Amino acid sequence: MAQLVLGLWAATAFFGAYMFSFTLGAARSRAEAEPGQLTSKLPPFATFVHPLFGLAGLALWIAYLAAGQQSLAWITLVVLIAGAGIGDVLLVKTLGSRKDAEHTVEDRIPTSAMAIHGILAVATIGAVLLVCLGVDSQEGDDDADFGKTMAPVVQPVQPVQVAR
Repeated sequence: MAQLVLGLWAATAFFGAYMFSFTLGAARSRAEAEPGQLTSKLPPFATFVHPLFGLAGLALWIAYLAAGQQSLAWITLVVLIAGAGIGDVLLVKTLGSRKDAEHTVEDRIPTSAMAIHGILAVATIGAVLLVCLGVDSQEGDDDADFGKTMAPVVQPVQPVQVAR
């Protein structure tokens, strides 16, 4: 299940990067816009912090896979939920700007991309929660408690003894 999370994360990030590409080069206000340049009504802070939370969560998840420290999985879940909250703000702003008469870059973001990104994000959060709760652990293995250590997914390489 831990590897499934990585796959879901990669797909979520792909659609997120696709949507982010629409906002690049947009002016923040009509006064800043050059002739023919679209503006964005998305909060710059949220536009920056939302992907930052996603990347920080991914780094924590990779650390969890390498170290096997269950607390890292729980911290990852908290970071993901915080990032999803900011993503909800971006979604509301994007859908709200489509009702305005003024055209913005958010109007060009396909609704299907937003839906797929959101569904994949929810699936990622759900899979991380299942790992945190130990649903994917083996019979008799109770690693779901906060702070317990489980065997790392990535096993360290043992040094090779050279016979002389």
